Amino acid sequence: MIIKKKLLFILIGNDCTGKTTLQKLLIEQLCGVQYEKLPTNIALNIKHPEIKRKYSKISFGNRSYQEKIDKYGSIDDYFSNHFNEQKIAFISSHLNKNDLENMILNGHRKFYNVCGVFFTNSIDVNKSLNSENSAKPKRSAFKRPMLHTQTVRLYARKNQHYSLKSKFLIIFGNIFKVV
Repeated sequence: MIIKKKLLFILIGNDCTGKTTLQKLLIEQLCGVQYEKLPTNIALNIKHPEIKRKYSKISFGNRSYQEKIDKYGSIDDYFSNHFNEQKIAFISSHLNKNDLENMILNGHRKFYNVCGVFFTNSIDVNKSLNSENSAKPKRSAFKRPMLHTQTVRLYARKNQHYSLKSKFLIIFGNIFKVV
């Protein structure tokens, strides 16, 4: 019997920090699909040979919660009515500590292990706000760390083709391989 973790990755950063770019690259690497414009709250079949042994689908929220707040309503409403629940899920948020705490809490309510992904592009612009948001929240579900963080370095250069394979293995490979 294979025991699977439920993994929720919250991509954290304000506009133009690489959250959508990373999701497009992950979709291409894991699912073999390319998008010019990424739809919101989609689930895709995983085609990556190592990961598909344990997980069959993955979901991507695409747009930051704050960009779609008029449609989603509260974070509780987002998780109840819009979040595409799969064993592996990616959602995005701006640097809003209250929203992040509520996303983490909602993820835990759905039995996810929650990981925060901060972007160096965002940290370089506003180190103190990123640092404040990466600190452990005041309330702690189950008395365990609520947010594990990983920093992603993405450089958006015109006409540059990203090779995500090495970055993917470094950033996410160990997490997906752990049972």
